[in-house]
Amino acid sequence: MNKILLDSDYYKTWKTYTNLKPKSIKTYTVALKKFEKYLAHCGYEGHLNFDNFYYYKGSNEYAPIDKEFIDEYIDYLRYEKNATKHILYDNIVYLKNFFGFLKSVNMIKSNPMAHYKNNHYERKLIDRSISLRECRKLLKAALTNDPFFRQDYTLFLLMMTTGLRNAEVRNLTLEQISFERSVIIVDKGQKNSANIVYMPTSLKNELKRYLSHPLYKEWEKNGNQLVFFKNSKMLSFEKINKLIKSISKTAGISKNVTAHTFRHTTAYLMQLGNIDISIIQKQLRHASSSTTIRYLPPIDKHNAAIDANAQSIEDDNNLE
Repeated sequence: MNKILLDSDYYKTWKTYTNLKPKSIKTYTVALKKFEKYLAHCGYEGHLNFDNFYYYKGSNEYAPIDKEFIDEYIDYLRYEKNATKHILYDNIVYLKNFFGFLKSVNMIKSNPMAHYKNNHYERKLIDRSISLRECRKLLKAALTNDPFFRQDYTLFLLMMTTGLRNAEVRNLTLEQISFERSVIIVDKGQKNSANIVYMPTSLKNELKRYLSHPLYKEWEKNGNQLVFFKNSKMLSFEKINKLIKSISKTAGISKNVTAHTFRHTTAYLMQLGNIDISIIQKQLRHASSSTTIRYLPPIDKHNAAIDANAQSIEDDNNLE
């Protein structure tokens, strides 16, 4: 098939200068190939010009590609290719990115996707957090597993309340912790530029106790600055998740719990405390609030927790 789109300057420029990662470029290209096939299906061939897309013989005039053509393409995917709502949704997202880029670099004068609505698929919000009750069960199991040093307890409490990522926890050092400001400076093992997360008082007190323990002092005396370790070695990605799964099993939690689960749990616990989403976004260090929203559990879980707390208060009052 003649590669009208993939051989065009449009595609070559987009592929060269888009800020997408290589894996995403491949995914987008698969969708653009579908669009290319539709162009061929409609009889387009040769040099592709989105500004002079239609030609009207009667008036000898040209017109740019428009929303109606995109509508026809989406209908083609839906009715002739039996595309799912998910596929339709993604294809619109890919075309929005592609045409938006072309317009931003002035390769096209008119963007047919500029105000194109995408109502084909609503991504399902998956609740990856664990409940307040499950948090307590995990902390209790962690304390039982290590009642003297309380390393596991401190590790779990930190991940639940700060939202630090796996790599950030493993690379955490003493110099990053500011007890005076009640913050942790995140500048090691992180995805973004240096930032801070806040520590609740309970975590601050537990960290002080943990860092003054003889076992930690022995580790520090050997020149180590990492906060967490196992068997005199730095924690690995696999080891920390293995530890979480082991203690989760002991706690009787059937849900798949990983280090990343605790980031979602931090968001949930902050939401439960009626903390504004903008503050939750800062704690998790998300660039966009839309990302933070995906970390928050459905409102029914939030309401159920409130109801449970209210019931607990009522039960206490009935005992008086």
